[in-house]
Amino acid sequence: MVFEDSSTNPIGESLENLILETMHSVLKQILGEGSAKIIALCANRYYSLGDKSRNRIDFLDDALRKIISFSASTIENLILKRLYSKLELRFEEKEGYDFLDYINELRGIQFERKNF
Repeated sequence: MVFEDSSTNPIGESLENLILETMHSVLKQILGEGSAKIIALCANRYYSLGDKSRNRIDFLDDALRKIISFSASTIENLILKRLYSKLELRFEEKEGYDFLDYINELRGIQFERKNF
């Protein structure tokens, strides 16, 4: 499943798990548990049928945009703000950036931190 039960994840969870956990938490808070599960099920279906070179976050982003296109960017901004806060980073909106641009930037930051 796209969203895992985050209560069993160790403190040193990977960035990918933290992103998925944050996405689920925000979706659940805004849309409710049932709607968050529906989005996860749609993303899982697309993921299982799709290009395996893409990751689950890409598919979840696609599912979110297809299901609630009118407010997806607002929800994604809430997800990003919470995620940056969890990583003790300051979120700044950048012109021309979309959700996956920020996620890829975070992946780069995490890679740099690991190499120090």
